Amino acid sequence: MPLVIIALLVLPSAGRAQPHPLLQDFSGYQLGNSVFLRWTFRSGSLCEGVRIERSQDGIIFNEIGEIPGICGNPETSVTFTFTDSLPVPNTRNYYRLELGNTGYTTALEVEFIPAGDQGYTILYSDQGAELSVENPPGRKGEVSILDISGKSIDSYIFDQRRIALTRKPVIKGIYLFMLRYENGAGLSGKFIIP
Repeated sequence: MPLVIIALLVLPSAGRAQPHPLLQDFSGYQLGNSVFLRWTFRSGSLCEGVRIERSQDGIIFNEIGEIPGICGNPETSVTFTFTDSLPVPNTRNYYRLELGNTGYTTALEVEFIPAGDQGYTILYSDQGAELSVENPPGRKGEVSILDISGKSIDSYIFDQRRIALTRKPVIKGIYLFMLRYENGAGLSGKFIIP
């Protein structure tokens, strides 16, 4: 009987790009109302300058920053960071690096949702309302949706930064949400269905 080997391919998650041959890693994430990028050159890798580029569609890129001079080190790995203080709001921003004359990295995708003063933002679309929590106090929890009189409309478990507030059809009006995280922390607020 022949031996069968099955291999799993794990794809990078959003916020991490396939590294360029000169790099150990290239990652980014939303940090407050900016996007923070980080990349590390492998030991022995060198290039002449780095250009940081951003795109709204992952196709047409514009330069938003530059690190001139020799980048990298012949003896040790070197990490660089860059903060994009003007990311395009309420969408995915795509970033890539031009590493001197050695070419470009693959595009890194970072979703940027500016937080309101409360630490969360309500997003509206044709599909309904979604809650985006900037710095969640926990990973998993339960969301409860109530009408303005306090009557329960929906309740379910979540484990994402973005939480659907209108999984069930609702009529126009003001609604309340309450998040209870597994660590005991909570967050509440209201939203309007126009």
